[in-house]
Amino acid sequence: MKEVFVNMGEISAFKQEGILTTVGLGSCIGVTLYDAVEKVGVMGHIFLPKSRPKDEDALPGKYADTGIPAMIEEALKLGAKKSRLKAKMAGGANLFPNLNTNSTSIGQQNIEAVAENLSKHGIAVVGKDVAGGHGRKMRFFVDTGVVTVTAIGKEAVEI
Repeated sequence: MKEVFVNMGEISAFKQEGILTTVGLGSCIGVTLYDAVEKVGVMGHIFLPKSRPKDEDALPGKYADTGIPAMIEEALKLGAKKSRLKAKMAGGANLFPNLNTNSTSIGQQNIEAVAENLSKHGIAVVGKDVAGGHGRKMRFFVDTGVVTVTAIGKEAVEI
């Protein structure tokens, strides 16, 4: 089975089968969208909550507000129906808690932005492993819709 690594700011998709993997999820959010009927799976690696006009050349997956619509568009291109899409998310860690004692961590901002953008598009989050202080790896098995998350030094868990 083919495996594709989704790097920071990227979006990748498979139909029927394949494994989408992203590593190095610290404050970033790994997001999956899945249509179980068509077996369409999309993964994005979101880096920041909100796009900036100055960064118009950035990959759409870099930001939650541009990444979620781009992921939906990719799913629809492969035959998914928006009404059937379900989301899972992992990441949003606060790896440096001493640096932001008076403000919301970038990880928490990313969690909130991804959830808000999914909600805006009517997509339910059906699984998540977010926050905390540890990095994660996320794997999405498109043939079954299973998403596993592995924290550094721990066993993989299904979300």
